[in-house]
Amino acid sequence: MKKAKGIVKEEIINDIISMIIQGTLNEGDLLPSIRSMSTRYNVSRGTILVVYKQLESIGYIQGFERSGYVVLRQDKPLSSATVIYHEETRLLPLSQPVEQLARFMERKPCRLPVHFIKRWVRNYEKNHNQRNVTSSASYLPRFLKLSRRLEISDQSLLLLPGYQEALTLVALFLKQETQCNTVLIEQPCDTIIRRLFIQFNFQVIDILVDENGLMVEDLPTIPFATLLCMPSLQYPTATQLSHERKEKLHLWALHNQAIIIEDDRFAMLSFGKNISPPLLSHSSELTIIYLTHLFEMIGTTYNLGLMVVPKHLSNAFYSLHSMTTSTPLPTNVYIVGDFLASSYFMKYLTSLIEERQHKAALAYNICTQHLSLEQLNFHEEAGFCYCSTGESMIPDEFINTFFFPIIDHNIPHQIYPNFIFPYAQLTITELEKMITQLTN
Repeated sequence: MKKAKGIVKEEIINDIISMIIQGTLNEGDLLPSIRSMSTRYNVSRGTILVVYKQLESIGYIQGFERSGYVVLRQDKPLSSATVIYHEETRLLPLSQPVEQLARFMERKPCRLPVHFIKRWVRNYEKNHNQRNVTSSASYLPRFLKLSRRLEISDQSLLLLPGYQEALTLVALFLKQETQCNTVLIEQPCDTIIRRLFIQFNFQVIDILVDENGLMVEDLPTIPFATLLCMPSLQYPTATQLSHERKEKLHLWALHNQAIIIEDDRFAMLSFGKNISPPLLSHSSELTIIYLTHLFEMIGTTYNLGLMVVPKHLSNAFYSLHSMTTSTPLPTNVYIVGDFLASSYFMKYLTSLIEERQHKAALAYNICTQHLSLEQLNFHEEAGFCYCSTGESMIPDEFINTFFFPIIDHNIPHQIYPNFIFPYAQLTITELEKMITQLTN
């Protein structure tokens, strides 16, 4: 079967980018002639010319009249993983947040109440023999019902040591059980996600996000494809999928018999009327694998990956899980389970949400009243916001301290990066101090 012209172009672009990244092609190297490349890939000379022009537009090569195309110096090295380029989107993956942001997110590794932990440790040995993973995990449906308005049975739940372990299990399942090797990924996304699916030899196709969330109209017609998206809250752009696009996504998934991996990690905990419900809560006709973690509530020390799978797939997932797990889940499973079942939970959840609302009000004040940021994506139910500005409005002392730049490698010589402001990770005192500094 002959490949579509667009797919062939993407393959050629990816081949050349990979050779530049890996050092096979170095600065100053002359690329093969358009004639020889058209013969090598069995495509027209016009197709190769379009490929070279696109690579030139994103800063990898430069054309010289009568000489050909030469590889340019790459001042900002990209990931060593294969980078997938899309002709339609003209987008390269955003870089991961800088190391300072990673350390910033982990500076409060444990958020469970100290008095609860002390009490739990004192009683651990006495109650150890009575505890098991099943009894601890049985309180997770209550947690999901309160925080995300999901009605989930124990039989559909899988608890894993972290998010990457959960996603790896999903990749193994797709390889073993599905008929399609194509994964559509909401873009921008964490480069680890991209590398994981590339490692499993999936064909990765990017789908862009705009102010209304995932651009569902750009989803290709590929039977049995898999889509990974963040409809409730996209990271790092802080966008939400509109109601209209949710309906279009529903129709697309039904028509293509697609599997949707709903990444709900960044949707904030809530309860009552303020919940922005995930796709899983109102799309019973679709095959949805739901992924989340407990970071906001319990921090990184006791973080766990939580997966909800459709009932008709549960046996396959449990079988794969048992084959790929050699040791039982760590002690943090027990302490999290006991906390969710304790009398502390509702009080703690309420105070956590009230604190976040206070932080959101202060952060919005900083962004709109003191910095006057343009193109600001801000949702009160989020724990971070995203801004793109044409000039440097953020004080230097705030950059890589409170506002973290994310560079888009698709824009050559980009002067002003986009910024993410993870205000939920700051204390109220720190936010108030920021306002004081900006006022003085």
